[in-house]
Amino acid sequence: MTIGKSYFLTYLLESLKHVDEGGIKNLIVVDPKMDEPSRWAKANGVKVIYPATDRSKSDFVAQINDSLSQCLKLIHKRQRVLFDNPNTTFKHVTVVIDEVLALSEGVNKNIKDTFFSLLSQIALLGRATHVHLVLVSQRFDHTSVPTSVREQMNVLIQLGNINRKTTQFLFPDLDPEGIVIPSGKGTGLIQIIDDEHPYQVLPLLCPTYYTSKEKIL
Repeated sequence: MTIGKSYFLTYLLESLKHVDEGGIKNLIVVDPKMDEPSRWAKANGVKVIYPATDRSKSDFVAQINDSLSQCLKLIHKRQRVLFDNPNTTFKHVTVVIDEVLALSEGVNKNIKDTFFSLLSQIALLGRATHVHLVLVSQRFDHTSVPTSVREQMNVLIQLGNINRKTTQFLFPDLDPEGIVIPSGKGTGLIQIIDDEHPYQVLPLLCPTYYTSKEKIL
């Protein structure tokens, strides 16, 4: 059963490219399945990282680590700028990683540890410097991302079957029984943690939009 996860991610990508002028240049897409996100990135001229047929999975994750390392260097560079001029504004840089769980399973331990370390550092340090992560996974337990990454998430979205078991990782304190969730694909829960939105978890109905004359997402 499909729940609309890839379609919703494509909608997010389409929105992210309009965040800043020239936003396309500041997007990086990681797609282990070479699926809808890869096709969207190719069609829009966005940098995309996907597996090569002649390389191992560990090599693929090592390539991702190289890009994440560059993002971490950018964070440190921007931190130094902010230290001298706290009013400096930066363009948003966003790394979108689909199927995070697939990246952390069956790879060299050192490469996996580096991957987790880079995710944690970017999640902890990136907000003030406008370097962001968008992570997509079938589940978000400790095997898919470090606990420190989950604790830094400020927009949480869960699509599909909603019950106490499925919400235990993103919404561990939630009792979903009292939330009326729309039926159909692209439905679930959302929570935005900031100074502007209500703190509680809310039902979500994703928008329908056109990517071409032939296809509705």
